[in-house]
Amino acid sequence: MLGKVLRPISIALAALIAISVAVFAYRLFIERAPQERGPEGYLTVVDLANRTVSIPKNISRVVAVGPGMLRLLVYLGALDLVVGVEEIERSESPLGRDYAMAFGEVLENLPVVGPGGPRSPPDPEKIRLAKPDLVIMYRGYVQLYDPDRLSGEVGAPVLVVDYGPAGFLDLDYLKKTLTLLGEVLGREDRARELCNYIDSIVDDLKTRAENVEQKPKIYVGAVSYKGKQPFTSSQSHFPPLTLLNTKSMADEVRPEGGFASLDFEYILQNQPDYIFIDLNNLDVVIDDFSKDSAKYCALKAFREGRVFTILPFNYYHTNIATALANAYFIGKVLYPERFADVDPVAKAREIYKVFLGVDIYDKFVKGFGRGFSSLSDVFSCGD
Repeated sequence: MLGKVLRPISIALAALIAISVAVFAYRLFIERAPQERGPEGYLTVVDLANRTVSIPKNISRVVAVGPGMLRLLVYLGALDLVVGVEEIERSESPLGRDYAMAFGEVLENLPVVGPGGPRSPPDPEKIRLAKPDLVIMYRGYVQLYDPDRLSGEVGAPVLVVDYGPAGFLDLDYLKKTLTLLGEVLGREDRARELCNYIDSIVDDLKTRAENVEQKPKIYVGAVSYKGKQPFTSSQSHFPPLTLLNTKSMADEVRPEGGFASLDFEYILQNQPDYIFIDLNNLDVVIDDFSKDSAKYCALKAFREGRVFTILPFNYYHTNIATALANAYFIGKVLYPERFADVDPVAKAREIYKVFLGVDIYDKFVKGFGRGFSSLSDVFSCGD
């Protein structure tokens, strides 16, 4: 008798629990659905400032502001989407900015959307006139201008990205950024192709340079950093050398990594076996050499003709393609047997074609008067 009474109660209780669970699940779905699914016709992503951004699908008008942002769009083959550029693209020489060397004429014909530069905030009025569907913003600008405020002022979503400290190679960070932008810009295949190529370069350089028993002592001088630099300006954890698992003298001076100014006396005491000079500042070194050649000729690398040029890759953020090309030339100089099958110039041409779609190596030669080369014809120390 009691069982007959309890059975309907149990059924009713079970039904009530089921309804409650269903209602809770429905409410949870309603609350979370907009964030998970995003508005219809939009793609919702998390940018590198940890902001959730809803971006229209199939965008056709993009503006990039801040160091390196336009470079990333060019690497992804998305220059056709760009509807405005910064004044820096017009006012400063393109020599050294790989994407500007490749497509300078295209960039010059686009409207100006702001001043540009690492310390100049975006100009919302000029950006708004370009009517972008999306603004790609350098993460360093977050300290200068709130991206949410900029989004409201220009009437378009703002996606904050970056690819590591300027002048260095954080290739994992770069690939993450390329993948994100590829998804947003509809260039997923291109982003995947580029990431795979980067991996192949890194693996090849690592394999060639591994298990080298005795590595030479290296100094990289006149490294580009915030304007013209003298011979004593260097950089620890220099990216091309890092890819070759090879240290420079600057690593001992500044082991944490970064740009470093070395005393000439320190360089003399340590006597590097090989010296590489950034072409962007070669004129500064030549001028100083002409004033006091004796101090340079006290370095055995100068006396024995082991001073070489490399291409500048730190200009309005890191020129990834040039840094990778430098690694092959330096590898050929330091480890000729390991790089016996490599023509550094041909490899540089290949790298530029993959990253930019065109080869710009000859433009470096035309602009600087030389490319990868020995400087034995420039610095003569006599007998």
